[in-house]
Amino acid sequence: MMKILLADDHFLVLEGLEVLLSTFNFVEKTETVLDYIALKEVLQQEHFDVLLLDIHFGDYDGREILGEIKQLAPKLKIIALTSHSDSATIKSSVNAGFDGYLLKIDGRDEIEQALKAAMKGERYFSSKTQQTFFEMNTSKNNNALTQREKEVLQLIVQEFTTKEIAEQLCLSEKTIETHRASLMLKLEARNIAGMVKKAIVQGLVDV
Repeated sequence: MMKILLADDHFLVLEGLEVLLSTFNFVEKTETVLDYIALKEVLQQEHFDVLLLDIHFGDYDGREILGEIKQLAPKLKIIALTSHSDSATIKSSVNAGFDGYLLKIDGRDEIEQALKAAMKGERYFSSKTQQTFFEMNTSKNNNALTQREKEVLQLIVQEFTTKEIAEQLCLSEKTIETHRASLMLKLEARNIAGMVKKAIVQGLVDV
């Protein structure tokens, strides 16, 4: 069972999401906040599993406050929730360290998959998000894996944890998570299992 916190400065968005989440049998509780002050107060008082955070949250940019939120609740999974599907916003959000990316126009199934992925410790990017990202990369001929991404992918296939990969490559865990997200997007995979399967099929790793 999950406890989910919703942070958006539009009341109607919060109300709609709260009603939708009430239909999921794995959701124990939802709570909503309209501003950043309220968000911090709630996180200091209660534990939540997942936060759906509007990237443009009132006067704050979700990408800039992500680090502070993680300090308040280190185990909290934070999924970006936005109406922006442009490649620049998607890329900057991935780099910021979000655990997923959803559009406000995404349907019930996408939201459910994103939450279940978070429960498993996996990142999730909605299909519309992936499409935009890949169109951008294809147009720039930039969808090939970097050498570092190949190294991270090889270790993922060998079942190393994020912490172990970070230690072996002398990088931070946050950097490894960023590489992992980039790999999922480039390989059009929705979860780690799918990414590993495609990596093997495409001959990107040694097995």
